[in-house]
Amino acid sequence: MPDIRTSYFRDVLFVALLIALSAVSPSPVQAQSTAAADLPPADIANDDGGATVVVGEASSANFAFMPDLYPNPTVLLMDVTNFLAGEPQKYIADTGQILGVFTESLFPGPGQFRINLPIAPTGALLDVDNDGESDTGVQVFALQVASNLINDSYLQQIEQEGGLSSFLVDVATGELTQGTFLIYAPDGDQGFPSGFGADGQWFTEDDPAVALPAGYTLATLSPDGAVAFDRSTRAAMNTIERVEQASPDFSDQGILESFNSLIDVLAERYAYTDLRGLDWEEIRQANLPQVQAADAASDMAAYYLVLYDLAVSIEDAHVSATANANLEATLAWAKRFGQRTAGNVGATVIATSSAMTATEAVDAKIVVLTVGDNTPASDAGWTPGTEIIAVDGQSAAARLAEVPLISGTGVAEVRRAAQAAFFLSFPLSQTVTIGYRLPDAAEVMTATMVTGAYDTGHNEAERAAHTPITYEPVGDYAVVRWSDFIHYIVPKIAVLEEALAIEKNQSAAGMILDLRGNGGGWLELYEIMASYFFTAEQPMATHVFDWYYYDATVGDLVKAYAIDYEASAPRPELAYTGPLIILIDENCASACEYFTQHLQLLGRATVVAQYRSEGAGGPIERVAMPGGISFQYTMGRTTFAGTDEPNLEAKGVEPDVRVPVTLETEQAKQRGEDPVLDAAIAELDRLTDPAVRLTSMTWRWVLEYSPSGEQTAMEEPDSYTLTFTEDGSVAIQADCNRANGSYTLEANALTITLGPTTLAACPAGSRSDDFLSYLGAATDISYEGANLNLVLDPASGAFLLGFEPQK
Repeated sequence: MPDIRTSYFRDVLFVALLIALSAVSPSPVQAQSTAAADLPPADIANDDGGATVVVGEASSANFAFMPDLYPNPTVLLMDVTNFLAGEPQKYIADTGQILGVFTESLFPGPGQFRINLPIAPTGALLDVDNDGESDTGVQVFALQVASNLINDSYLQQIEQEGGLSSFLVDVATGELTQGTFLIYAPDGDQGFPSGFGADGQWFTEDDPAVALPAGYTLATLSPDGAVAFDRSTRAAMNTIERVEQASPDFSDQGILESFNSLIDVLAERYAYTDLRGLDWEEIRQANLPQVQAADAASDMAAYYLVLYDLAVSIEDAHVSATANANLEATLAWAKRFGQRTAGNVGATVIATSSAMTATEAVDAKIVVLTVGDNTPASDAGWTPGTEIIAVDGQSAAARLAEVPLISGTGVAEVRRAAQAAFFLSFPLSQTVTIGYRLPDAAEVMTATMVTGAYDTGHNEAERAAHTPITYEPVGDYAVVRWSDFIHYIVPKIAVLEEALAIEKNQSAAGMILDLRGNGGGWLELYEIMASYFFTAEQPMATHVFDWYYYDATVGDLVKAYAIDYEASAPRPELAYTGPLIILIDENCASACEYFTQHLQLLGRATVVAQYRSEGAGGPIERVAMPGGISFQYTMGRTTFAGTDEPNLEAKGVEPDVRVPVTLETEQAKQRGEDPVLDAAIAELDRLTDPAVRLTSMTWRWVLEYSPSGEQTAMEEPDSYTLTFTEDGSVAIQADCNRANGSYTLEANALTITLGPTTLAACPAGSRSDDFLSYLGAATDISYEGANLNLVLDPASGAFLLGFEPQK
């Protein structure tokens, strides 16, 4: 049975939490007001004096609500003050989180919880009663259920982006539509909206307000603009989700009915219909005769094969049909696959090329890689390097294009590599005529062969890790490998942290992340693992892609509201800022691709590979079908932020450094060598060369250290920059002046000789003259993570200048 790859999941159920998270600390507002006395009192149900505990249930009808994605579930009340104030740019501090416990396990669910309330919480205060007075304000909390992946007490940074919540927002605008909140009023002089005003939006100036008693009050905001208040001692809050977030379930339908229901969903919600030019009614009619026959015969195995073929035909790596525990369907697939591919001629081939474009291979050839002993191929004199010219009168290129795929992909070179693996696979006992050219020969020869179950001589060593994540030193570098972004999440983060701690102590010159074969997984894990390669001073931008989701109120996909969060290593002391290489292959899919491309786009990593990645771009949905079958499709799409260009779908991640697919590289793999890793090490050798690093970017002056060790931060670092070039020249920006010069670098010993300089009179406080004087006193360089230090002759008045890459 084909492997169904775990795909990158980012469902609309997370959008609400993406909007609501911001770091705040208590606001010590001292002013008191009696203005709330002029407001009508809130109409309160169950006025028992206010909540002392919050209880409720947490669950989801989406397929991705599974233990793998909630390995360490946390329930809490999260401060949403900044969200309601329209300032959701930062993550929430520990002071804005009230932790609870599960009293019934989250799975199989629904999970039940209890949150004991403090006498006075420490969230931020927000004045929302629109009375024109500067009131103390109220604290506002929402329920959240999320995974504590760093395994500390509170949710940190990206951990706050996922999970379930007690409120919903509009997908496109990020505006609150409905939800339940716990309100805390520090005194009886505060108010809260009793509904939304004429603008139909919550927490705007035209909202009517009512007075709240001191203490905790539960407020439930309805989509129609009504607010219900409750002051029971046991406040009930449950998670909620949009109707369309529930995964479609057609498992109780018959074969024909479920097929039509599936096509209806795909026609409405499949994310790349326009990109692929799909006509779903045409697809329905093309498959209908086979489905009707399966329905009439109650043949679930035949139905599965129809769904499987439909999925592969879409040419989307995220679209698949899975038999799951349906043994009959699994065996039917295996039988058909064996009938098509069980025979061979005793050889394997590779698809080589001198170069790759986005859509085709340049100088493409099909070349023999291995030959088994005593086989038709060996009898014909084939040796490694023999070029296949034709099969049964069909050109090699035409034959390759017709080889059926096991799974879909829209990336041309990925499809080509997958088809090459079965290029010489045929039914057993089939007679085939193959035209070929032996190495160093000009003549095309022909041999007629009968296929069988022959040894092909293929011995490539297994490269995939047998544990969820591994770490090992290779020379001066560290190599970390992990197989996906979904299983064993907490241990993966723990091992990554251990590897980073070891490398901090050993001062590794560079790090390699080997993600070859990584099948993808979960957004939150990819972003958290990526954040370890950034510092708070040079954080990771999270909004590098735009996400589109289906909105039932619109009846189409809409661009989701996005916040420009900035993240850094959850444990700052472990942040790794040195040279970073990522290895990928044609099986790096979904979250693996997003992780890689995210770091590549930010200039944080160099990507080394033989192939583009699989091209699985977007979040997924799974449909429950009859017979235990499931059908997975891409339910959302992504683009480069601010553009309409798909970032991954049907194109994958383009490597920065290409390792060619040649007979030599593939024979090296047969010998147990790793030419891709070798290329990565060579690239790290280049990147860690002091001269290469010096000329690879423009540096801005950020710190000055005096001979006594006193540190001064530059107020305008972008006004003082250095750009070194490989020809030995240096361009200098010194505030309002510019200078040119030359430099020499031997090992780490640096000298700078200043040349022509403008003589403008810079404003008072300028460091232009100091900067130029210091540069002439430079003696050495050193690197600290991504930053550059210039060591000076102390007689210059400074001991060291600190630079960082200019953004």
